[in-house]
Amino acid sequence: MSGPPLLIVDFDGVISPYGTEPADGMALARVGGYRLLYRPEVVAGLNDLHRQGTAQLRWLTSWGEGARSDVAPVLGLVDFPVLGELTSTGQRHAWTKLSVVERNVVPGTRFVWIDDDLTQAQQRRVARKYGAEHVLLLRPDPGVGLTAGQLGKVRTFLA
Repeated sequence: MSGPPLLIVDFDGVISPYGTEPADGMALARVGGYRLLYRPEVVAGLNDLHRQGTAQLRWLTSWGEGARSDVAPVLGLVDFPVLGELTSTGQRHAWTKLSVVERNVVPGTRFVWIDDDLTQAQQRRVARKYGAEHVLLLRPDPGVGLTAGQLGKVRTFLA
């Protein structure tokens, strides 16, 4: 892939932390029967990265295309594509995501991958395959989600 680096993001546990009530600075959205917590400042930060051409955003979430059609408009996120379809392979969900990354991201590509399910083993495998200098892997606390501080690390890496 040419152009700006990729920014691959999960939804649940990343943009929308797990929980039932908004904490400080959080907002609540309803999508279908789901109550989704999120941080407007994080949504704005992701939108800025996209609009400034700093990164090519890609979804990698079990929401699939629903992240684009159902979730993003309600949260005010810009529309960006899904990296690849998650398929049931009998693997743990997180390893299925790794397979999608490996199928869709060419070695040598600079990218950020933010997912609360990233394991240490996956992080080592990605660093070996793509080169630690080419990747930033973030695993937010799923009860907190992606923070402005972590988004700052993403901006620094992408600069």
